Amino acid sequence: MRLVKSGYLTLQANVAARGEALPTNFNTSDLLQRELDCAVLETLHESVLEANNRPFDSVRGVFWEGKELYPNAGFREKDHIQICVRSLDCIKGYFLPLERLLP
Repeated sequence: MRLVKSGYLTLQANVAARGEALPTNFNTSDLLQRELDCAVLETLHESVLEANNRPFDSVRGVFWEGKELYPNAGFREKDHIQICVRSLDCIKGYFLPLERLLP
């Protein structure tokens, strides 16, 4: 998280130097379009490469979104995890899941 915050501060300085506005996360209260988060992570990856450090192979983000499933729940309607594989060397294969009917 320290690196992500550093990526934000770098992005903030870069856009200020260009006289631009920061991108924003938007589209309802769930912030479904995360343009700021994407820009922060891309800036972080660029900074890592510019410093000649080993790039990240993947990134994982956890998103708690939507209404609680029940009172005082730890789960929400749209909770999910997103994974971005940045290095194709990490992919050993893939499959198409079988279609399953929900009860």
